[in-house]
Amino acid sequence: MRDLSFLKLPQAGIDTIITFILILAILILALILIGLLREYLKAKKLKEFFFKEAYERGLSDKEIQILWEYSLKLGRDPFLTLEFKAPFEKVVDLYLKTDPNADEKLVQDMRVKLGFDYVPYFVPLVSTKDIELFQPAKLYTQEKESFEIALFDKDEKYMYWAVIDKKGIPNILEQKVTISFVRKGDGIYKFEGTVEDMYTENGKTILKIPHTFELTRYQRREYTRVEVEIPVRVGIPVGEEIQWLKGEIVDISAGGAKVCIPLSESQTELQPMTQIILKFELAGKQLNLKSIVVNVYPRRHTTCYGVKYEGIKPEDQKFIHDFVKREQQKLAQLLVKNRG
Repeated sequence: MRDLSFLKLPQAGIDTIITFILILAILILALILIGLLREYLKAKKLKEFFFKEAYERGLSDKEIQILWEYSLKLGRDPFLTLEFKAPFEKVVDLYLKTDPNADEKLVQDMRVKLGFDYVPYFVPLVSTKDIELFQPAKLYTQEKESFEIALFDKDEKYMYWAVIDKKGIPNILEQKVTISFVRKGDGIYKFEGTVEDMYTENGKTILKIPHTFELTRYQRREYTRVEVEIPVRVGIPVGEEIQWLKGEIVDISAGGAKVCIPLSESQTELQPMTQIILKFELAGKQLNLKSIVVNVYPRRHTTCYGVKYEGIKPEDQKFIHDFVKREQQKLAQLLVKNRG
């Protein structure tokens, strides 16, 4: 019989196996450390850019640190707090609610420096903090009684509404009320709140109600837009493949949307007439919409695009339309009911 021992695989000693495992572990650990180091350097560089941008806008070290820290806590792009009022208000609201030593004056100073202290009539209100003093409104109690009121004062946490109705208002302390008002050149707004205090000042009854972001806006025009904060994946055709970028939809209508993409995702600015795909979730429904870029709004660290849907299914367009109009229709029904 022929000797076939030469066909056997060589046997590795235990020392060789241990050495191989150690080398493999070291390589894996080195790759992990390199990845972590890259992420650290990227975050450090991004923070340096943010601080430089904020310094140019006149913010102090403390103000910049607050916007950076609380943006990260919310999982938001810090640069958007310097460019847009809505994310700024969400970030400072978290700061005011969670920091026991929160400084309201500091927040007010930031708002002035960034130009967020005034809201033009054609820009929708973000929160009740944006309501102008002496704005007349109607208050509806749980018993469906209505009273004329006006915004008497406000701070970073509360609104103070003065009852200007000739008829006396009942004790509604700790009750939930609905307030609606018409903003000239904009639309009708409605929100709910709980009366946390009720007192008399200069002969007027004052109602202390916490601020809220839950404002319903009603407009009488086609394709009404509403401000949102919806994560979106933006697909851009590159040859036969599609490059996917992360972004955020900041307003939406049944006809189109405004999409913001941070420069950290793409250094290349999309051109008008570029065809893209939007993938996002709206009110529990997954949408996949072919769109086209019609407007470009370049920023220093973020580029926003006005996009128009192309070939949208009627059922999808109706779904978006219903989403935008739902709360506004409720407000219209409320106004009609109380006028009747």
